[in-house]
Amino acid sequence: MSLISIKRLKLFKKRGALASEKGAAGAQFRPEIKGQGKPGFPFWARPFIFLFLFVLIIAYILSYTPSRLLPLLKPGDIAPQDIISPIDLTVEDTETTQKRREEAERAVLPVYTLDLNIYLNTEDKLRMFFSLGRDWAKTPAQTALPAREFAAILAEKTGLELDEADLNLWRKTGFSPEMEVALSESLRRVFERGILRSKALFLRGEAERGFIISEATRPERMVHIQDVLDLKEARELLSREIEKLSLPARTRQLLFELGSLLLAPNLNFNRVETDRRREEARTRVETVYYRIKKGKVIIRKGDEVTPETVKLVALINQNLEFRSGWGKNFLAHFLLFALLLLAVWFYLKNLLPPDVALNRFLLIDTLLILSLLLNKISISMATIFSENARFPFLAEASSYNFAFPLQVGSLIIAFLTVSHLALIYAILNSLLAGLLLQADFYLMLYAFIGSLAAIYGLRFYGDHNRISTLRAGVMIVTPVNIFLALIIYLIRLPSGLSFELLGMIIMAIIGGLLNGALAFLLLPLFENGFRILTKAKLIELTNSDLPIFRQMALEAPGSYHHSLIVSTLAEKAAEAIKVNPLLVRAGALYHDIGKMKRPDYFIENVTRNPSAHEELNPQLSALVIINHVKDGLDLARKLRLPDKIKEIIAQHHGSSLVRYFYEKAKEKYDPELHRVGEESYRYPGPPPQSKEAALIMLADSVEAASRSLSSHDRDTLKRMIHEIFQNYVEDGQLDECDLSFKDLHKIAHSFLDTLDAIYHPRLKYPSFDFEGKKKSRQPQKKSNHGSNNQSAKKT
Repeated sequence: MSLISIKRLKLFKKRGALASEKGAAGAQFRPEIKGQGKPGFPFWARPFIFLFLFVLIIAYILSYTPSRLLPLLKPGDIAPQDIISPIDLTVEDTETTQKRREEAERAVLPVYTLDLNIYLNTEDKLRMFFSLGRDWAKTPAQTALPAREFAAILAEKTGLELDEADLNLWRKTGFSPEMEVALSESLRRVFERGILRSKALFLRGEAERGFIISEATRPERMVHIQDVLDLKEARELLSREIEKLSLPARTRQLLFELGSLLLAPNLNFNRVETDRRREEARTRVETVYYRIKKGKVIIRKGDEVTPETVKLVALINQNLEFRSGWGKNFLAHFLLFALLLLAVWFYLKNLLPPDVALNRFLLIDTLLILSLLLNKISISMATIFSENARFPFLAEASSYNFAFPLQVGSLIIAFLTVSHLALIYAILNSLLAGLLLQADFYLMLYAFIGSLAAIYGLRFYGDHNRISTLRAGVMIVTPVNIFLALIIYLIRLPSGLSFELLGMIIMAIIGGLLNGALAFLLLPLFENGFRILTKAKLIELTNSDLPIFRQMALEAPGSYHHSLIVSTLAEKAAEAIKVNPLLVRAGALYHDIGKMKRPDYFIENVTRNPSAHEELNPQLSALVIINHVKDGLDLARKLRLPDKIKEIIAQHHGSSLVRYFYEKAKEKYDPELHRVGEESYRYPGPPPQSKEAALIMLADSVEAASRSLSSHDRDTLKRMIHEIFQNYVEDGQLDECDLSFKDLHKIAHSFLDTLDAIYHPRLKYPSFDFEGKKKSRQPQKKSNHGSNNQSAKKT
């Protein structure tokens, strides 16, 4: 049976009537929630203003004032002054480096692969040949297949083509096992030598230098051309091997002819492996550098300029020009990051709602600047520590780069947002780190891969607790950093181990610990500063030991227990329609906190003051009921609850009608003398804007209505859920959220299952009379006081 139908659903409504019904209801007090209101941003919050400011800061930090170019000199001139290098300069000697790499590449011998499958396939063919032959030879001549037909079978199954005369000779030999073993052994010795198609096809110097033979089961070996065979030489060797056999000449001839058919090349040139070894040999050659330290005297005043001096001055000027002036450098960085951040903004704008997109954009930019400043400070500290280090493994300033907090931003943003936004930040942050550290490609990779490890660490440990950032930094980022530091060391200094490797590993460990610690300490600042609602925050907000819940349990116990059941209903339904169950649970627990201001006016707390509404007229009673939304928002602001929970509090009744007091007013007042309008009996709204708020509105009404039922059988619960859902759909309360009818069906079934479990029947206890039926002689009248007051709250 379907719980939801649209028999009375109105698809077209008069706009004027809709405005008059709901607009006036919120005129007195419409709660102001951040994120609600007119779309778009005010001028000060426009993303392009922020983009300009962030790009300006980033470009300024990355830029620097370069040194002045050295004077141009010619060989034979006299130096007019002392010429000193204004920078530390390491220049690659490209000519020498290239020459050494080419020599290393040429020294690599070609690699040939000995394919063992060739011999194994040959052996299989040989066995098949002798097996079929023995079966054929055992068959009497009268019933045996003719030689021509048997030759066709052999050709089909083994690929061997023999003429009828040879097969008849083979039949006479009986295809003896001794012949099979002898030929197999002879072929094995030939194949072990290695067979080439032709020795005339060598193009890589194999004839002069030899080559490498690689096998799967044996260590590779270096051979010369005379150590291997071509097909012609292989046949000759096979002939010699067969001649050694103690067999008749005709039998040996048969074996040779068959073996010749089975010979095939099993040595093939392995281009991939050869190219890999050549590239490996090429990369093992260290780059040759000129090292010029800052302050080094290139030439003294009055000395004659030599060609070597001219070359050094040219190299220094070339690097200074490459670094360009401060203005050009600043402009280049400004344009680069303006383009990158603009692309990020448009990506976020198309992916997220405008206010959320701006929030995430500001978060990414703020973390980039924070990371840049931390790394800038770290560079200065690294210089100081390396100059004053007492241990040799701490004296190299470049080792300290591995201790920089390059992944702290990735840990924070991975905890606060989703992985793809964290990946965008990781790419930008790695680029910043590379530019800041003198375009060091390996450190850029170090920062990026470490950031990927940080993102994975947060997903591995989960984002239910802030301590996950520290655990990810210690247990995931630190080992990855150590591994990366080792790789970078081997790439840069492959000659052997040194003290620098120890320093790099120590700094990688410090970097991983520092990243985790800083992320753990800074996370609450970013979480609160950017008002991001995380799972950890929601778990904290739903802690039943919080003072607000203790106070509510004492002052409004009925409302508190009502909120608990609403949270149970809503949370299970949230899982069914794939929305955030933690947010739904938190919203349900806080949705009625406004009732603590006047708890006696609500039916669930009626035992404390059962006649609270008797002295009030219907309009005033409705206003008291409606005001619990405003009171809840005021309390939520004092508690500094997240905006999403405030929105749920404001929207959990939408702009629905307080039907009980509206009907009571129509009964009390004469319609000819007093007009009773709905606008005075409606909640201020707005209607639910999100699935979460709509879900809590439905759960709130269903839970309240279920308490007014005299019977809680499954059919009664179905009718009750159907009527409530139908009423909200027809009243337009679900028009502004994203709930589909498919979602409503899932929610209705979830509510039904949960209520059915809550109100499940129990067997009667024998020999007990809890209801006093035996003692009472006359049936007592039921009071409808409770149901009327219950309706006062949730209609």
